[in-house]
Formats: sequence, structure tokens, C-alpha cells
Amino acid sequence: MKSFKSLAVNVISSAILLSAVAAPAFAATAAKPAAPTKPATPVVQVQKPQAKGVVITSKVIQQKTAEYEANISLPVISGLTDKAFEAKLNADILKLAQDELKASQIGGKQDAIDAKKYGYPVHPHAIDISYKVQSVGKLVAFSVQTYTYTGGAHGMTDVTFYNIANLDKAKNLQLSDLFQPGYDYRYVLNNLIKQQIQTNPEIKDMYNFETIAENQPFSFENGNLVIHFTQYEIAPYAAGMPSFTIPSRSFVNLLKPDVKALLQ
Repeated sequence: MKSFKSLAVNVISSAILLSAVAAPAFAATAAKPAAPTKPATPVVQVQKPQAKGVVITSKVIQQKTAEYEANISLPVISGLTDKAFEAKLNADILKLAQDELKASQIGGKQDAIDAKKYGYPVHPHAIDISYKVQSVGKLVAFSVQTYTYTGGAHGMTDVTFYNIANLDKAKNLQLSDLFQPGYDYRYVLNNLIKQQIQTNPEIKDMYNFETIAENQPFSFENGNLVIHFTQYEIAPYAAGMPSFTIPSRSFVNLLKPDVKALLQ
């Protein structure tokens, strides 16, 4: 059982963060939010995408056959201080794309064989990978979106978010890396997300949210923290990939000093 002191610290810190949110903003793919209020100027001023010694270029792969089609544009990172991390990061991103491409090729060819054998129309498989840069600087932030279609009623989309601390020893930050010890950040963020769901009548009966994970995908956008969910994770396919915006004023003072420095 937690000591009374430990429990008090968590309750107080949670109350501070919860009380800081006057009008949380909500954003969700394919779900129209309630009319938003004009956001306050963010405390954390995230730089617009720009090169601060870091350059992101594209590696393009395009293939098309009767069985499958691939349109791939991958980010290639250069200029990180930690060269070993940079090499592994680029290699990992490329391997994930190659694995998806191989699966599309194999699946498309097999489905074409089956279609010919059983006399039904061929539905070519498809893979589309693209990326978006959120910011480049001390925090190298970008996302890679992968869309795959395997012949069913619809395709599936997945997004991987990268938040790279460009330091002598680089690290891809997880949500659990952001906050100072002693704060029950999951309890706080869970309540903020639940509040946004319950106050939006268009979605509150559609979503089934309980808790975020320690490695829940996130990004920083316009200085605010955005928590992302995958398709089907907390809502039906029609809801797309929901995301919830946490205003900077509600978390900036709880960030670790080194994380806050990355966002200046």
C-alpha cells in the first residue's frame, strides 16, 4: 500500500493539472468535434519544421503490377549528433517499409492465384507509406503513416510517431519519459481525455476509452501535447484515428527540465 505522503503527492499533482484545464481542445479523425474555443498562446513554443543541422530527405519506392501497387516515401534523417542512433533509426524505418512491401507482394500474388483458381475478380493489394515532419531542432519529431489494402471492404491505416531527442546520446522519447517523477500522469491524462469525450455529445456514446499506455503515441503540435490512438483502439472504424489535444498550460510545468529544454 502506498504511504499517505506518496498518495498525497499524486492527488495534489493531479489536482493541479486537472484544474489547469479550463477548456480542453478535442481533435479526432472522421469525428466532428464541438465548436472549439480560441486557443490561448501556447507556453511551449515548438519550432516550425526547419533544419537546425538536421536534414530530412525522402527515399521513394514505387512499384506496380497486376497483383499489387506500392507508393512509398520514407524519411531519411541526417545531421543527428548521435551518428550510431541515426544509422539505426534510418535502417529500422527502411526495414519496416521493406517488410510491409514484401507482405503486400506475397499476399497480392497469392490472392491473384486464388482468384484465378476459384474464378473471382482479382483485387490488387496496395501499400502507401508517407511521412510528415512536425518539427526539427533539439526535438526531431515526425510521423510515418502506413496504409495497406488487402482486398477487403476497406484498407487499414497505422501511424508511428517519432520524437527524437537530438543529444549526444539520442533517444526516441516515450510518453513516460516526459514527466517529472512523482506525478501520476496517466491518471491525469486519462481524466482529461474522458472529460473531452463526455462533453462531446457526438462521440461520447461511440468511444470506449479506459486508459492510455505508458508508450501511448504522442506528438507536440503548436506547443500542445496530442495523444494519438490507432484505428479500432477506442472507437469503431468510422471514427478513424482519434486524437486528443492537451493544452500546454496544463502540463508544461510538470515536464522534466531536460524535456522542456528540447521544446524551446
